[in-house]
Amino acid sequence: MLAFAAAPAAGAVRAALHVTPSTVRRGYQVTITGIARGGCPAGDQVTIISRAFSARHEFAGVPAVFTRTRSNGTFRTVTRIPARRRPGRYAVNARCGGGTLPVTAHLTVTR
Repeated sequence: MLAFAAAPAAGAVRAALHVTPSTVRRGYQVTITGIARGGCPAGDQVTIISRAFSARHEFAGVPAVFTRTRSNGTFRTVTRIPARRRPGRYAVNARCGGGTLPVTAHLTVTR
């Protein structure tokens, strides 16, 4: 699933968030990539949040995974969906630089 924010005025955040594949069997991996230009300097931590993820790490009580921005503002990480995750459609959000990126992707988990 792909989500984009319109290209805002100079100085504002340009963001995108992708989850591949957008439909996954529980117990399998997904790759999360995105862009966080304008609000997250290179090396900043990106917190990617979804109830589809393992609860091993959390942000504000919601399962999360972490990665860092590259010099061009992009980020990438891989995570495994828990084998016992309930099938359904889950929102995936990201935050960095103290705020939530203005994009949401969706992930469908199947048996």
